[in-house]
Amino acid sequence: MARFRLTDDRAAVAPYAVTIFLSAFLVFQVQPIVAKFILPWFGGGSAVWTATQLFFQVALLGGYAYAHLLASRLGPKRQGLVHLVLLVAALAVLPIIPDKSWQPHGEDDPTLRIVALLAVTVGAPYLLLSTTGPLVQQWFARAHPGRNPYVLYALSNVGSLIGLLAYPLVVERFVGLHGQAWIWSIGYVIFALLCGYLAWRSRGTSATPEVTAAAEAKPDAGAQPVGVANVVLWAILPAFAVVLLLAITTQITQDVAAIPLLWVLPLSIYLVTFILCFSGDRWYEPQTYGLGLAVALGMGWWVLDQQIIEILIQIAIYCFLLFFGCMALHGELTRVRPAAKHLTAYYLLISTGGALGGVFVALVAPRTFDGYWEYHLALVGTAALVIAARGLDEWRRRRAGRRSSLDLVPSVPGLRAAVGVAAVVGVFVLTFALVQQVRVRQRGVEFVGRNFYGSVRVYEAFAGDQQMHQRVMEHGRILHGFQFTSQERRAAKTGYYGPLSGAGLAINERRATLDRPMRIGVLGLGAGMLAAYAQKSDTIDIYEINPMVLELAESPFTYLADARARGAGVNVYIGDGRLVLERQLEVAPKQFDVLLLDAFSSDSVPVHLLTQQAFDIYKRHMAPGGVIATNISNRHVDLRPVLRGAGASVGMDAAWVQGYPDSFQGYFLTDWVILGSRAFLDRAPISAATGQWDSRAPILWTDDRSNLISILQFR
Repeated sequence: MARFRLTDDRAAVAPYAVTIFLSAFLVFQVQPIVAKFILPWFGGGSAVWTATQLFFQVALLGGYAYAHLLASRLGPKRQGLVHLVLLVAALAVLPIIPDKSWQPHGEDDPTLRIVALLAVTVGAPYLLLSTTGPLVQQWFARAHPGRNPYVLYALSNVGSLIGLLAYPLVVERFVGLHGQAWIWSIGYVIFALLCGYLAWRSRGTSATPEVTAAAEAKPDAGAQPVGVANVVLWAILPAFAVVLLLAITTQITQDVAAIPLLWVLPLSIYLVTFILCFSGDRWYEPQTYGLGLAVALGMGWWVLDQQIIEILIQIAIYCFLLFFGCMALHGELTRVRPAAKHLTAYYLLISTGGALGGVFVALVAPRTFDGYWEYHLALVGTAALVIAARGLDEWRRRRAGRRSSLDLVPSVPGLRAAVGVAAVVGVFVLTFALVQQVRVRQRGVEFVGRNFYGSVRVYEAFAGDQQMHQRVMEHGRILHGFQFTSQERRAAKTGYYGPLSGAGLAINERRATLDRPMRIGVLGLGAGMLAAYAQKSDTIDIYEINPMVLELAESPFTYLADARARGAGVNVYIGDGRLVLERQLEVAPKQFDVLLLDAFSSDSVPVHLLTQQAFDIYKRHMAPGGVIATNISNRHVDLRPVLRGAGASVGMDAAWVQGYPDSFQGYFLTDWVILGSRAFLDRAPISAATGQWDSRAPILWTDDRSNLISILQFR
């Protein structure tokens, strides 16, 4: 077969190369674009990205199935016509801007709503883009017999990586969200024209004897026979790679923020491992990656036990684990690849496994597990599958009289078997260690539950101390409220909300300026601790996205019931606080005297609640002289410049108030930013507690643009 070179007939080759590259680029650009659009609608948490990945995995499977059916059931002429018609039809959904009618209104799990939204918004273009690789390579082989089409596969990989990395590094920084959607839509039109041209040209081609003979002349020396064990591995290995990817992405984003950079980083590592393993056997050496995987799994277990760990170290450990885990899984996947005539079925099962992994993490795990235990399952499953695949390969090598793959282990009788036994024992040790972690987290727990919005547990602390005995609520690994159980202390204003915290100062000083009951707004319910400030005839409106949290705040916690007993009006609205407040403006502004923003999920930053557009909504709900206080206590990011920028955008001055801990009173070290008039912020109690701003300029986030990297803090 003649070697294909880009210098040969460039004009003829260019349309194929550009089409392949552009399709791969667009496939990986659309994922963060559309996910960022819908992120604020569904609470801004990590589960939104997981749901989008479920859709894209299933859509990719649909694209592979379509390409398989098109190539196997239709001749070249009908293939071109069908694909051309679909390319034109998909233009009807452009631009890829989700319709606001898809915003949630109820309390149901929104996962399937997100999948349906994405299917309507980007389903048709994405499915057709995902078919481009195999179809265009096939058309090229027919149009240019004797030339190698697989260089186009390399172009596809390059386009995929550039598409992924360009988004957080370039596109998100310099182009607004709506502009991104329009540019992507224009890119799809260009792709449709190119692909349509190639589809039309393919009508006059056919599979030639020369191409078939050439394909059969170079058998794959590493090809394995099709059997039940191999077919199972074709699906289960990629399934666990996706489970590992999504579980690690959840671990990263729930503790920092659900932002494109932290979506793209794990996905890029996953893609790189796929590219390396499918680029040739030389990239995957089982013994080297086996040792690396053992170290990575140990680190993956260790990081879960660390309550406080620098964010870069945490991300580095997770990425190290993802790389070695996916290299091992994808490497073993290539070791059981079939002969060329079965490749279509092979790739179809790989995409099926990926889709099943997405279904498991997005749909099955939240309904089956009460915590994020799919991460634990991914660790054990990865280790067990890699060992099983290696054991199967060794058994086959022995039966065939071939050399063992464990050539780094001296051929001492019994030594290689001992290595295998040690690996199996290691899986059991890892399983035991992870199970113990789960048991420790569930020890003394009164309640533990999980839904789309996260994992929540309630437990008792200081059980032997009558004065300090308390009931605690945790969301993920972060404390979201507690209550002393003794009758005399259960109404205490404590935790993040002590009298000298930003919340306490904002409420108490605002009350001192009024001669009437207060109207208080709160974004984020938690255990209901801020209701302790509601007095007789006050009204407190609380906005909470997670129905499970409301159930727990009503019982066993009693802050809401106690506030009602004091004569306060307590209203709790279920839904994303920003969306509910926006809808309430259509009726009438709430006229809040104080609005408190405390809607954090773990340490994750709710970016959509901190943009200029969000504060425009808040300001319209404020009574004259009203103040906004935001809890910015966070281990990983410093939100002070963002709050200064947001305040300035709505004409409010800002004061940074730091609260200090007191173990007996239950006060935490806290950071709040209070926005209000200069006269209010100059009141003596607030002025005395106000810290000095650093030299950084205010930062204004908008719905179109926000950059978390600039406010990361390392400590």
